[in-house]
Amino acid sequence: MSNAPTVLFGDVPVYRAVVRSATTDTATTVTADDSGTLFVNLSTSAHTYTLPTVALGKGKIWHFLNAETTQTLVITGGSTDLIMGGSDGNLADSITCAANAGESTSILCDGTYYYALNSNGTWTASG
Repeated sequence: MSNAPTVLFGDVPVYRAVVRSATTDTATTVTADDSGTLFVNLSTSAHTYTLPTVALGKGKIWHFLNAETTQTLVITGGSTDLIMGGSDGNLADSITCAANAGESTSILCDGTYYYALNSNGTWTASG
């Protein structure tokens, strides 16, 4: 069996852009063109980021940082059971961080699943 990659991820430069939410925002739609972007959540309400379809996300990566101390950041795959990497180890519809500033994750997509590389904080899977 070969270990040759089946999907190459383009994440150079590491962070292409930074997008900061307004304090009143509650939702952001993430596109495939946003690959390499760092999304910074400043919302004082729970904020949901909806990823593109896995077919469009193939080979893409997005970064998320919760900069709000009182609200959560939710990342959803927009479909059933497509995210791996939540706290329970099962496939999930979405992952949610606790309401703590500094919690962060990167999401990679291979065209079949999203992979949450949780780098800081506690991320809970749901759905």
